[in-house]
Amino acid sequence: MSVVALVNTNEWPLSDFQTITQLREMFQRDGVVVLPDFVSRDVVLRMVAETEELIALAHRSESHKTAYLSAPDDSFPVGHPRRTVQSSAVEVIAYDHVPAHHAVRELYESDELMTFIAGVLGQEKLYRYADPFGALNLAVMGEGDQLGWHFDMTDFVVSLALQPSQAGGKFENAQKLRTATDENYDGVQSVLSGNAHDRIRIEPMHAGTLMIFNGRTSLHKVTPIQGSTLRIVALLAYDTKSGTDSSNELKLSRYGRLPQ
Repeated sequence: MSVVALVNTNEWPLSDFQTITQLREMFQRDGVVVLPDFVSRDVVLRMVAETEELIALAHRSESHKTAYLSAPDDSFPVGHPRRTVQSSAVEVIAYDHVPAHHAVRELYESDELMTFIAGVLGQEKLYRYADPFGALNLAVMGEGDQLGWHFDMTDFVVSLALQPSQAGGKFENAQKLRTATDENYDGVQSVLSGNAHDRIRIEPMHAGTLMIFNGRTSLHKVTPIQGSTLRIVALLAYDTKSGTDSSNELKLSRYGRLPQ
């Protein structure tokens, strides 16, 4: 299926210069852009049905780490962000378990989509991740699952919301909280302590919404899932360099295995 059949191109024309320019300006200003109804309702329903067939292959991971995705560092004082533990639990369907005919995989492997995202990010060219597990993930969260406050290890994340949970599962985002030269530990600790509500915005989790955000500088979390409806999100991994892969440590913790 062509990407045109998957994407709502009436709302989001992938090669329209004005659309891309407006989104790029928004990303540069806010560190996040949200594209509602990026894929149509019918396509979303197909994506959800195809994902449900794969759930038995999902690997469950639970972690208790700091917002920097590392173990607590006792060289920092008690209460410091580098010592404050966040708990997370999620199940992930790895890229190599997603068949070629899956609509999400067709979308991810589209050069047209990758060029569009590069334009929004202001990058001349992007490459798909070389990670055989992590290039494309389907993240599934059930009742009680959550993602604690954290920064990502990549500059940007592309996600496609497929199914919101019955309740909970909100994506809370304190955008552009740190820079490459300023960790802003006071600001981070204020968010972790629940004292910075004015810095947090809740990004929409409507089915079919594409979101591109700067996960390295934005502190974000997913609140605990409530109810029996699974929260399903596709994570599409790109990089500005070719051949980017994740570490064996990350593969083991996230997927429970290494490539053969």
